[in-house]
Parts: sequence; structure tokens; C-alpha cells
Amino acid sequence: PLRKKLDGYGMKLGLWFDPNAAAVSSRAYLENRANVLSSGGKTQKGPVWETEESYRMCLVSPWGGTFLRELVRLAQETGVTYFTWDAVGQYGCDAAGHGHGTEANTPGERRDAYAFRIGLRLAEIARRLGEEVPGAVVDFDVTESGRAVGLAFLTAGRYFLVNNGPYYQNYDVPIDLQKDNWNLFFHKGPARTWIMRSTYGYDKWIPSELFLTYYFPDDPEESQLVNVASLILGHDGIWGDLLSVSPEGVARIGKILGLWRQVRDSMAAPPPVRVGVVGGSGEVHEKIDHTTGRGAIVLFSTATGRQRYVSEHPVVEPFWATPGTVVTLDAFGHAIVDVAFEKAGAAIVFFGAREGGQ
Repeated sequence: PLRKKLDGYGMKLGLWFDPNAAAVSSRAYLENRANVLSSGGKTQKGPVWETEESYRMCLVSPWGGTFLRELVRLAQETGVTYFTWDAVGQYGCDAAGHGHGTEANTPGERRDAYAFRIGLRLAEIARRLGEEVPGAVVDFDVTESGRAVGLAFLTAGRYFLVNNGPYYQNYDVPIDLQKDNWNLFFHKGPARTWIMRSTYGYDKWIPSELFLTYYFPDDPEESQLVNVASLILGHDGIWGDLLSVSPEGVARIGKILGLWRQVRDSMAAPPPVRVGVVGGSGEVHEKIDHTTGRGAIVLFSTATGRQRYVSEHPVVEPFWATPGTVVTLDAFGHAIVDVAFEKAGAAIVFFGAREGGQ
């Protein structure tokens, strides 16, 4: 029924997995008793949120193949094509006979071999899943410390780069865990977007589309503009209580995303041009395809005042800009963007997009 509802909205089904977890009563575990993750001779077993107890499994062992088969089965039965993987650490198993060492190796050698192979194993599973499930997308959450990271996985999937950010216990900040959310950047406000936009610095070498992060759609208008303006630079994610967004906010976000879809491929093509410090006033991001002049310029400000920016690359018309943004072209076709910020916020200019366009 859920899949049918999604089909009616033109949406795709996504499911969230812990690739290391197998419920104690599951067929998958019963077929893989020998592949339980083990360290120092000890295994791990416990409940996963509201579910029954699960064993931690070794992905470098044949369990990895079982996990892959379960994903393919779910795709065939439910039509799921979007997969998020979570809670996979780089270290964890020193058992012999799993595929990362034998009794001839020391526990330390087997542990290090697991740490080396786990990233390659994740990439292999994601690649094979894509071969068997056309259109499959895999995001791997590397928000937490100790996660298995490396460039290999990006050949087959994407990194869920920033989830909730660091925790309060990482800082000398008091918090009542009974009342407050302990995720430091799970709260509304611009600080979350500063942390996430700082990762656009990787875009010089690794396409930002391979680094998913989620922005909040909450009212008021200035917050929505900051979040959506950050999103369109490449992270592509919205997360939150969507049903609580005002009708005006829904229309605003929908309008901007509709314009963005007209030029998103052009924005993905060029290396980024950034002026100013992330989180400061005068932070500008230019994503213009120099071969077509299509793309966008985004300006952020943490204070009131006027900003003026001249694009590095020539642009094309038509263009669309957020209210209060004045755009002119110089003799060489470069955009001159002039914004008077009456409050902290963001301004967006799309080049090669028009309202109601395709």
C-alpha cells in the first residue's frame, strides 16, 4: 500500500538499513551463524530500536552476499530503489575464516585486514546491487566517528556526509538528555547550514552530488531561503517535518526547486567558484557552466547590508532572482549581482531558467 501511494505522487521508495545487523530469529542469521562479527572472541547482540535482538555480522564474510541478496529480494518484491546504509564501522572483526585472515594470522592482522577490506566490500555490494537493480542508489551514512570511508565507495554509491552533526558530549556544553536532542546541529538555525556548506570545498576534486546532506525546510522565509540556497549547490537533500511547513513555504520551496531543475545539470558540471568565508557575510558560490552560461549564483549574508558580485563566467538569459536582487550584465556578458540584505539570509540567481519553464 505504501508503494502504491508513492507511485501516485511519482515518488520512489527508499529503505534504511544497518548492513551489520541480523535479527536472531531471521533466516539470514540462521544461515550465517559462522559469520557473526567477533572481536577478542566476543560477539555483539542487542535490540535495534524497537526490533528484536540482532547479532552484529561481518560484512567481509559470506554475510555480505546474504545482505546483497536480501536487498535484491526487497527490490523485486517492493520496488525499492533507494537504499541508505548506516552504522558500519571501519574496525570491528578479528575472527579467522571470514575472508580477512586465517588462524595463521594474528588477531591484530585480521582486524587490520578487516579495516582495509570493509570499504572495498561496501563498494562491491553497492556495485552489484546497481547491476541487479537498475536505477538503484546507495547512500552510506558516515556522520558518526569511526565509520569506514575512502574513495572506493564513491565509485558505486554516495556518502551521506552530514546527518545530525556532532553531539553535545563532543563539546563542553551542558544538556539535559531527558529533554533535549543531543545532536548539536539537529536544531533549527543557520549554524547547521554553515557546517554543511563548508563541505562544498571538496567539490574541487569530488562532485558534491556524491555527498548527500539534508537541509531543513522550516519556516520562516529567510530560513527556507538559506536552506534551499544551500541545497541547490549540490547536496540535494531535505529532511524534517514537511507537513508542518506553511502553504506559502511549500509554494516558495517548490518554485525554487522547479527553477533549479532547469539548470541543475549545468550546475553540476563546472568546478565551484567561492568568494568569502563560509558563515560570514559576503559568502558567494558561483556554479556556472562556462560552455553554456547556464547555472546559478548564490549569496549568503549573516548580517544586514549590501553585497555586489561580478560573475567569473559569462552568463545567459533569461535569468530569475529572489526578490530584492538586482541583476545586470556587463559588456562581456558577466552578471553583476546587487543585493541589499535587510536581514540575514540568502539570495539566488538562476541563469537559463524561467518561471513555468522546463
